[in-house]
Amino acid sequence: MELSLSQYKTQLGELLTARSHAAAFNTTRATYLRTRIVALCYIWAALCALWIPVDALLLNESVTTLAIFRLKLCAVLLFIGWTTNQRSTLNACRNAMFALVVSLNMFYMLTNHQLGYPHNIDAFSYCYNLLPFVYVVILTILPLTVKESVCVMLITAASQIYVDIQSGALLSFDTIALYWLQTVVGILVIWAQTSKLHMMLRLYRHATLDPLTGVYNRRMLLTLAKRDFENTRTKSRPYSVLLMDLDRFKRVNDRYGHHAGDIVLQAFTQAVQETQRKSDIFGRFGGEEFILFLPQCSADNAQLVADRIMTRVRDMGIEVEGVSEPLKVTTSIGISTSLCKSDDLSLILEQADQALFKAKNGGRDQSSTYDQEEDLIEDGQKRPWLELVN
Repeated sequence: MELSLSQYKTQLGELLTARSHAAAFNTTRATYLRTRIVALCYIWAALCALWIPVDALLLNESVTTLAIFRLKLCAVLLFIGWTTNQRSTLNACRNAMFALVVSLNMFYMLTNHQLGYPHNIDAFSYCYNLLPFVYVVILTILPLTVKESVCVMLITAASQIYVDIQSGALLSFDTIALYWLQTVVGILVIWAQTSKLHMMLRLYRHATLDPLTGVYNRRMLLTLAKRDFENTRTKSRPYSVLLMDLDRFKRVNDRYGHHAGDIVLQAFTQAVQETQRKSDIFGRFGGEEFILFLPQCSADNAQLVADRIMTRVRDMGIEVEGVSEPLKVTTSIGISTSLCKSDDLSLILEQADQALFKAKNGGRDQSSTYDQEEDLIEDGQKRPWLELVN
């Protein structure tokens, strides 16, 4: 399937910076980054310690000082790996990644200073001058945005330029050739990192998003909502749910075809997304039913959101090829709000379902808030929300 220009721009923006990434994807990427950063820290710490006997065998001077530097770097890397393993946020992983890069480059500058900034290609100590090259290559395993990758490489480039200035070899032929090689490798590393990120984004969309509307599918919707609801409930804050159903949607499919129905669903999701906050969770439950979870939202505010959505949907004129006039649709909304710590997500979903039933029976194109004193649906007619959430 060919991508439109706007889709290309969206994908390019997602690879350049993480600003537009969904919170759920950030959580997934953080888990991926954490395991690899922790592995890098532990493996590099082990290799760093194992190199001490090599220094002792092949270097005549500075062996003790270099060994101390290596042991200190091992301790720092082990600390970074341990602390990173205790955290799961994307910001924590980014901080750990930058701490890793900074500590490695500090080691590079200190060891070169101790060795007198060697640049003799035949000397064993020349291996220390190749460390920035290694630092760039090992980061290939991380799925990073272009912005993150460039920032990491700038840190390494700054430390290498500093060492070359101190050694007086900044403008030598060997140094310029090495810079050219590292630039080529750096571009390939950025390409590899962003390719991993792009693949993660594609897999994430396939697993979590509804392919037609681009919003969360039922599985991801309820998974995110359950976690979000538990966090809100522990803080004794209100949590509201809007269960929405497009009125007489079957008539659209029967009269104008399923293609027209798809366009209506896409227009509806766009209208709802224009009203939601960043913290809200919106997705397609199935067919023409959608759910909007509103954390820290009172019943009165939930009613205002429902009114805003119904107005937007009511005012839409949906253009469909082959249909002379724009299509007009409406939606019915069931509202439920949790105020009690003892409530669970399945309960308020069931309450929203009952309120939606009332709105449908009341004539459609309206919202209804769950009334605890009313028993609107017989037990046999209630949907098994508990099974869906659990």
